[in-house]
Amino acid sequence: MTLTYLSCFLGLCLLVFFFSCKNDPKAGKLPGGFTRNQDTIQYYSETLQNVDANTFEIIDDCFCKDARQVFYYRSYRESSDYFLTKKHSIQKLDGADAATFTSLGYDYARDKTQAWFKSTAFQVEDLQSLTVLDYHFIRDDIRAYVNRAPIAGSDGKTFELLSDGYARDAQRYYYVQSYSDGDYEVYPIDCAYTSFQVLDYQFAKDAHNAFYLGKKIKVADGASFQQIGFGYTKDAQHVFFQDLQVAGADPQTFVPFKENENAMGPTAYARDKNNIYLNEKTFAGVDAATFKILDEKYTSDKNDVYYFGKKVKNADPGTFKVFPHFVGNADAEDKNHQYGEGKVVE
Repeated sequence: MTLTYLSCFLGLCLLVFFFSCKNDPKAGKLPGGFTRNQDTIQYYSETLQNVDANTFEIIDDCFCKDARQVFYYRSYRESSDYFLTKKHSIQKLDGADAATFTSLGYDYARDKTQAWFKSTAFQVEDLQSLTVLDYHFIRDDIRAYVNRAPIAGSDGKTFELLSDGYARDAQRYYYVQSYSDGDYEVYPIDCAYTSFQVLDYQFAKDAHNAFYLGKKIKVADGASFQQIGFGYTKDAQHVFFQDLQVAGADPQTFVPFKENENAMGPTAYARDKNNIYLNEKTFAGVDAATFKILDEKYTSDKNDVYYFGKKVKNADPGTFKVFPHFVGNADAEDKNHQYGEGKVVE
């Protein structure tokens, strides 16, 4: 009898042990590709070394830690295999203080001694006030930073991002130039601070001057400056394309063509009472009364066809038509020839 009770007791203990392990809230899959299995932590197929599974926690979608160490993790794809394969990596942050480590968002964090971006530590002037604005811009109570580099002369406590291309603090406006490789250039705008207005990502003005990409437009009058579309602006006496004056243009009758809406590049056409214009230049020799825009590249009048303002030799304007895309090496044709980029092709 005693043996029977002992057998039952041992069996019950095994069942309790089995179900307690099975239902251990700390065991099993975790967010972000992690798995906890008793005393180990695995990130996808990689088992993390010397990690305390009992204190391990996922901070957010890029940082995790245990009681002694911090890790940066990510999933990514590479262009070398046409982004077909999803890969994973995890790195220990050497020197990070786990007890004080705090995520700030956008892959930024701080601990008691330094700031972090992804797996790299960096320094700021006032660590405790560090604030993240977006992936590229951060600030503290002393300075603002772009890609972790200080913005010279900036007042971090009042620094803010405005619409695309502009920022300001209590003392200055800044133009923010971004590049395709992810680099940024931030420079102060020499403007009248209290009257400065951002018009769009390219243009701005104050009471006295107008600006293109943060630089003054020569001879432009800020008080009468206004946008008229497709890169064109004007004041009471002048017309401009981007930051260049359209010489001889009449601001009262100057109008961009609506066909510019279909342009894919930096080409724009306009007219006034005297001339046709291609960007900032007078379209010399064209007959304004019969001028037509065929597409961004090709235009015509009753006499000729033009490719970016230059005559297409021997082209017939009456039968000339533009293809919606290249057909072989041709992008247009008339009754006599096919053309590619303004030249006859066979």
